Amino acid sequence: MELILITSDKIEEIAESSSASQKSRKRVRRKLKESPPCKILRHDVLPEERYELKCIVDKCDWNVRATRIKYSTLFRVIKYHNIHECSVDARKSDQKHATSNFISEQIIEHVRGKKIEVTLAFVENEMKKKFRIDIDYHKAWCAIQKVVACIRGIPEENYQILPPYLHMMAGKNPGTYTSIKRDAQNRFAYMFFAHSASIVGWYYYRPVIDANNQIFSLCFGVADSENNEAYIWFFGEMRKAIQVRHELLFLSDRNQSIVNGIRKVFPEAHHGICLYHFEKNLKQRHAKATVINLFQSVARSYKHEDFNQLMSQLKSIDKKTYNYIMEEPPERWARSWFPQRRYYMLTTNIVESMNSVLLKGREMPILRMLDFIQEMLGEWFYKRRKKANETFHRVSIWAEEEMTKKMDLACKTFVGIFINFNFLYLLQ
Repeated sequence: MELILITSDKIEEIAESSSASQKSRKRVRRKLKESPPCKILRHDVLPEERYELKCIVDKCDWNVRATRIKYSTLFRVIKYHNIHECSVDARKSDQKHATSNFISEQIIEHVRGKKIEVTLAFVENEMKKKFRIDIDYHKAWCAIQKVVACIRGIPEENYQILPPYLHMMAGKNPGTYTSIKRDAQNRFAYMFFAHSASIVGWYYYRPVIDANNQIFSLCFGVADSENNEAYIWFFGEMRKAIQVRHELLFLSDRNQSIVNGIRKVFPEAHHGICLYHFEKNLKQRHAKATVINLFQSVARSYKHEDFNQLMSQLKSIDKKTYNYIMEEPPERWARSWFPQRRYYMLTTNIVESMNSVLLKGREMPILRMLDFIQEMLGEWFYKRRKKANETFHRVSIWAEEEMTKKMDLACKTFVGIFINFNFLYLLQ
């Protein structure tokens, strides 16, 4: 058997070339100065006399053994098994030299710049392009989380800074109402805030949405879950912030905790049910399409006579669904029985739109989420104030457009006079 004379540096060079090209390995090694992708073992008896190199995959038999030549700095390879039983992917999957800390340093500017969406695939491709190395899903995910924590802070720190943050918010925006509730262990439980611009603007709007038929955000709350205690606290803080208005109307889904909270804190207000969620409940109960269409007509009818007639039809088709619908008083969902002005609001689509807008912010730590909300409100208020200053009508732009449509329709209307001198409007 041929003897191969090598130095200890040569042994590590073999390790360097065992799972990747020598050129690419040295480039990364120079950057990171970490261990090669194989295990280097020194025998305990003579730690400087013998070396054994093994593959990083435990079940793989690739290995190199060498002993030092007496009175020399050279080593003699006595055994070399050069076949890897493991796959290349297995050898390169861990990449101990490419730590998540190092990867986070490479992508932090991309995350901060927001020009590119930093996904797991982006991180993997970036490391492949810059260093010709492969990293796994978990390491890419850890790197992104570390970057996010570096930029936004960790949750524990966020909650510690929350009280002074809210204090500064109220100080910079006089009239802003904020509140924090702690549990028995003095830990964060709930948070509430209503911006001063929202509180002042609320008294000039319909008690449902704003005068330009747009979303008008009144207040925000943070809680661990939707339960009775959380909603009662939230509505209690809401009452302190906005007081009570005449004919105040709440519109929501059939969540019982919301019902209980409104009933306890706002007993003088009326609570309506969103038709979209009601119809969704009927679909979940596998109601027929004809029954759902009838329900829509019933809920949107203007007269009691029409309501009774349509409900009789629905009952004759599906009595079980009829009984389920009537578990809720018609005053909560039918337009013809609603006890006060509903302003044509039958669904909570505006709330769903708001949830969609806040979807990105809700994934952030609490302070960054509050920054996100304040930036959004500031942008909305600025654009609406600018548009209002450019408007010279006595009503909003949306109201002016609606009135124009009605006037155009009225111009096409003719009046016929009968003997009893009552007027009948005929649409042409």
